Amino acid sequence: MLGDAVLYAASRATSTAIDNVARRAIWVAAAGVLLSCGLVLALIVTFWVTEPFVGAVNAGALIAAGCIAIGLGCLLMPWLIERIEHLRSKRTSPTAATVAVVKEEAQEAVDYFGALQVVGAAFLFGLGAARRLKR
Repeated sequence: MLGDAVLYAASRATSTAIDNVARRAIWVAAAGVLLSCGLVLALIVTFWVTEPFVGAVNAGALIAAGCIAIGLGCLLMPWLIERIEHLRSKRTSPTAATVAVVKEEAQEAVDYFGALQVVGAAFLFGLGAARRLKR
């Protein structure tokens, strides 16, 4: 039963990681191609619209400045997200975070092994701990 628990933990760690990476890579590649096409067309249309008002050189400079500003914002976004998550984690108590993790792991174990096997393993682990405490 202990071997099953180790195999469960190993398979859960590896299978979900591989599935997540493959799935994300495919969707990121598809999104990258479509976003690149949309961005190029949007830049062309923006140039066509602004060129009669400000001239060709100024329109190009304005579009470049806008792209640089948006790019810098995108570079800062991961830092901002981490900062917000860090501030949120300070608000929650460590006890609540631990309870949430234990609950999630227990649900995963029940889904993988089945309720009866999990209860049986918990009983045997508890019985072994009680014997050690008795000594």
